Amino acid sequence: MRRPNDARAAALALATSLLCALAPAWAARVVQDGVVLDGVPELNPQIGASLARYRGGSESRLLDWLSDGSLLVAVRREGRDQLLRLHGAAAAREPIGVPGIRLRTVTAAQFQSDTVALLGDDPQGGNALYLLQLANGAMRALLPASAHVGMPAWAHDGRQLAFSATLASTTAVDGAAAGAPASGLYVLDTGGNAAPRLVASADSADGGAASWQVLAWTSADRSLLVKHRVSDAGDELLLLDLTSGALRRVDAPGERAPGYGHIGAARLTSDGRGVYFTSDRGSEHAQLRYLDFYAGTATVVAPDVDIEQFDVSADNRTLALSWNEFGYSRVALLDRPSGRMSTLSTLPPGVVDALRFDHAGARLAIELASSAGPRDVYVHEPGSATSARWTASQLGVFSATQLVAPQSVRFPTWDRVATGNHRMLTALLYRPRARGPWPVVVMLGDAGADARVQLDPFVQYCVNELGLAVVIPGLRTGETGGLDMGALLAWLGAQPDLRRERVAVQGSGSGGTLALLALALYGDRLRGAVDVDGAASSAQLTALRSPVLLVRGLHAPALDAGAAEQLLWRLRSAGVESWFVAPRELGGQLADEPGQAAAQRVIAQFLRAKLAE
Repeated sequence: MRRPNDARAAALALATSLLCALAPAWAARVVQDGVVLDGVPELNPQIGASLARYRGGSESRLLDWLSDGSLLVAVRREGRDQLLRLHGAAAAREPIGVPGIRLRTVTAAQFQSDTVALLGDDPQGGNALYLLQLANGAMRALLPASAHVGMPAWAHDGRQLAFSATLASTTAVDGAAAGAPASGLYVLDTGGNAAPRLVASADSADGGAASWQVLAWTSADRSLLVKHRVSDAGDELLLLDLTSGALRRVDAPGERAPGYGHIGAARLTSDGRGVYFTSDRGSEHAQLRYLDFYAGTATVVAPDVDIEQFDVSADNRTLALSWNEFGYSRVALLDRPSGRMSTLSTLPPGVVDALRFDHAGARLAIELASSAGPRDVYVHEPGSATSARWTASQLGVFSATQLVAPQSVRFPTWDRVATGNHRMLTALLYRPRARGPWPVVVMLGDAGADARVQLDPFVQYCVNELGLAVVIPGLRTGETGGLDMGALLAWLGAQPDLRRERVAVQGSGSGGTLALLALALYGDRLRGAVDVDGAASSAQLTALRSPVLLVRGLHAPALDAGAAEQLLWRLRSAGVESWFVAPRELGGQLADEPGQAAAQRVIAQFLRAKLAE
């Protein structure tokens, strides 16, 4: 009997042969620079050379404060991460060697300042869990990438780690035989050699371990605060009793049949009385709420804005908040007893991606992606109301004077708000310095996400080298997002410095799906689309006539290889000019620097061919 993998490989081989037969006019399928290219014309070497100038910089990410008051950050350069331990803005950087691992998540043990749990890319793919001793650089692998480990959380005893994973069970679990894979929440004592202990099972029909995330341990280490994704309905916040295994929902106290919303971050208070969390349940945006476990009440504690990041000081008196305002982050400190809020004015304009108080609550670390510089980590001292940049990320060989800052614009949509006025959405517009009018590329991220200002080297390349105006809008999801795209195209057509007859759309993930939908709805206004790991329905594909570039493996999660090949086959069958870029392995991703650079070269050449030439 033919095995499933063999059948899948045979089907892909058949699809490839059909593509070759149906599309003799397109360039043949080749492997170049470790990626598969199909229907892609010969690449212009000048594009690769100029793109490389924009990829040579570095960026810094906030990881955590250590209990000795130092700050742990990761600096990424040339596709590799370097751990740094910082003791101040002007103090010497203390590098920590982690060879061959691209870091995803790091949490520091509060009671062992020299021990770090590290979740990083395994050479074979996926995330593996490691234990790193900062004092001597010794690193020990705890779990392999095949376990699909989720974000780990330290217990207060400094020994136990909790995380979601899929592991072979040592005993029978829920009717499954010993040795069978068991998905769920696990606790591991890092001080011994014991195997991880399964404390709650996850139903594979409900997404398995990937739908669960451990957020924190309660103060006595007797329970875990976890977030559970309930399909597309939203999330729920639960407390897991480690003794009994009982789960109790806590984000909707006193409600008999509560609905669901999307929950972001959550922080337990140090006194164990309650939890702060963000949720959009019953609201159009994420609100910061406080749940008192003892009183059984939940209250909104921040202004009525869309809270993106927050943290709580150790004494529970001060909240640090950030929210999006026309593409830029605003950061404020909220004094809980008095309700007074003070906005931080000592930071450069940009987008905040993380906030973290130190263990004394005297300093606030801020990860900020500036609109005119690389991602860096700043530290704000509330006592003196001063902020200082603690990291020194670098641009590539291009200079800061070449950077183009975006203009935040608003455009009317097709529907109206309660007041009867047209709903307004925000977009970021990057204009080239040369005189217009300019061709336009609309770049879409995950659908439903707001437009956010931050340095994107590829955007800067498109503006400076290709002479394209770049528009990054915040559109809604589903068919509503498709109608929003029509409203945006109407607005673009009314701008005298933009070329309405030369517009393309590029999207990633659900934004790629929206890009194909836009091409189907407004093909007469668009010159082409770049779809990165986005799917499309048959009805959408039948309406496509303009050129399409399909990129598989650049977005996380990536589009299934079979689905990507089928999408290409359907486009070619309809006579649509189709370029295709994919990893060489069926289940692989373009996760390494050469693969990502190769994909960007093709995207740049496609945009240049359809818009700039």
